[in-house]
Amino acid sequence: MVEENRPQRILIAEDNSTLAESMAQLLARRGYRVETAGDGVRALGRIAAEPPDLLLLDLRLPKLHGVELLKKLRQSGKTRALPVVIVSGVYRGEKYRQAVAKLGVSHYLEKPFRAEALLKAVSRSLQSTPASGPLPQLLVRYFRQRFSGRLQLSCDGRQFFLDLIRGRPVGLSPGVTHADFGAWLQHRGRISAEEYAWYRHAGQGCHTSLVELGCLEYPELLQEKLTWLSSELVAGFALPPLSCRTDPFRIPDNLQVVAVNLPRLLYEGYHHHPPAEDPFVTRLDRYAGLTDAYFRYINFLRLNEEEKRLLARLTGDRRLRECLAGLDIGRALLRVMNDLEMITFADSPLPAATAGDRPLRELFNQPDDEIEPPADDRLESFGDILDDDAVGELETPASEGEQPAGDNYLAEEVRRTHAELKGKNYYEIFGMRSGEFSFDLLRERYFALTRKFGPETLMQLGGEDATLAEEILAQVSTAYNTLSDVVKKENYDQMLGSDRIGLGEEGDDRFQAQVQFQSGKTFLEMEEWEEAEKALQDACNIDPDNGVYLANLAWAIYRNPQNRQSRAMRDKARQLLARAMVLEKSGEAFAYKGWMHLDAGQESLAEAEFTKALKRDPRQLLARKGLRAIREKREQEKKGLFRRMFG
Repeated sequence: MVEENRPQRILIAEDNSTLAESMAQLLARRGYRVETAGDGVRALGRIAAEPPDLLLLDLRLPKLHGVELLKKLRQSGKTRALPVVIVSGVYRGEKYRQAVAKLGVSHYLEKPFRAEALLKAVSRSLQSTPASGPLPQLLVRYFRQRFSGRLQLSCDGRQFFLDLIRGRPVGLSPGVTHADFGAWLQHRGRISAEEYAWYRHAGQGCHTSLVELGCLEYPELLQEKLTWLSSELVAGFALPPLSCRTDPFRIPDNLQVVAVNLPRLLYEGYHHHPPAEDPFVTRLDRYAGLTDAYFRYINFLRLNEEEKRLLARLTGDRRLRECLAGLDIGRALLRVMNDLEMITFADSPLPAATAGDRPLRELFNQPDDEIEPPADDRLESFGDILDDDAVGELETPASEGEQPAGDNYLAEEVRRTHAELKGKNYYEIFGMRSGEFSFDLLRERYFALTRKFGPETLMQLGGEDATLAEEILAQVSTAYNTLSDVVKKENYDQMLGSDRIGLGEEGDDRFQAQVQFQSGKTFLEMEEWEEAEKALQDACNIDPDNGVYLANLAWAIYRNPQNRQSRAMRDKARQLLARAMVLEKSGEAFAYKGWMHLDAGQESLAEAEFTKALKRDPRQLLARKGLRAIREKREQEKKGLFRRMFG
């Protein structure tokens, strides 16, 4: 059972072990959760792994000086607003107080100090300093505290009010990308402009007014509201760090409300907006194991097969590097597990985690290859049910061309299904319509089809029938991958009205390439380079001679932070762009080439490419941005020259 108010965590960075232990005991008696670090390097590692709620910092630390540690913390968006209390016996006087005040420290204790002074400084730092940081960091913080109340979030002149019940989001005003729930529904075509106007004014923004108008049935309203709230908060992961003030309120102990699935929200947010910093780089050679919290939250996630295999390896007796070996997964799952304390790391093997006293029925994220039907030990051989002659007959191989009756049935089923899928769009493949989409139903029917025409079926078929089964599986997989991805689904919905293209229809490959390309372009605009690279690579695999596709793929590869240190990948990006421009000289291709020149310090070449881009497309924003960057740099160089000559 999670406590209503989780203890706040304090890290003491102090090389005097006696003093550190005394402070730790004093704070622990006041209900704080306390950890200690005896040098600056160890303190920085602990903070990078999981920022505490407060840092008690001695300035004269071995290995990494306290001031240097503090500077590093203020340079990171993750710890820029971390409350810090300085304790020092060497650096005494007002000038030192003023120096650290510039680094956001308001409480400075000179040794020796009284216990009351320490407790007052800690309490005031935790209470008076408004929380701030990226949205996911704030969501995790208040989820773990099981906070109930309203968060007032601010950044870049924008303000949002987020309501939480026991740490789970239940309301947001205004939205991040849409003004409100009604505007989102209108954007998706679920309500008309007239209905939205009534909802805003006569209905005063009350969600149930949409049921009153007959726009949505009540169960639909609840589902749509949660989908809207989740999608808006995922979009909020791209916002700059937010300042946050809290307005708590009490709720009845037994109150249960329909709220956002926060573990799933974090997973989607990290997947679509991965942070630049990777906290797991320093943990690759540490043993990784699961905790009790794993069994509390894991069934709230829906994972792919690669991620499921990772979970199966986190047994505590392998290092993280070994657990990740051979798996093609991002860091979204690990980030969620780290945020919710579902995973732990150590320098030595860890004991395997157990579900404890939970009457656990099922873990939904077991790898498919680990779930096997129970063996029937009573039937060790055919001899248990047949006589020797019958066994001999069964083991006689069939003559060439012969097929058992079961195989004939399978072949007929494959041909029938293949014929039925012709001309169907992706929704119809799974027996749905776009306006009645359900991810759970999609997932259920996808697995039903892949089991029906899976490897066992292919092994029993041959020739043309096996080819038809493979085509069915390929079409089903493509449809599932498109509909299960928010961005790809939205692009597909926009393009669906133009053609009805399904299995075997002429132009199906071209249409799928367009879907992947539009998804890739959307990811480029969101600066989600890795996702853009994957989608655009899919488009180019289908249509390898499309110059526009190749140019955008080259840009995604070039801008992907994971490729920044790889000369081979950056050379590949330049080669792809050169090939793209042979096929088609588009404005965006010239703009991409210009930025590559500009990054290499070749301003004149870059300027020429940007000018070519604008001749082909006067609205090319990337080219305009490049020319503006060149102009500003030249202005700065002129000012610097004047200062050197006349300063």
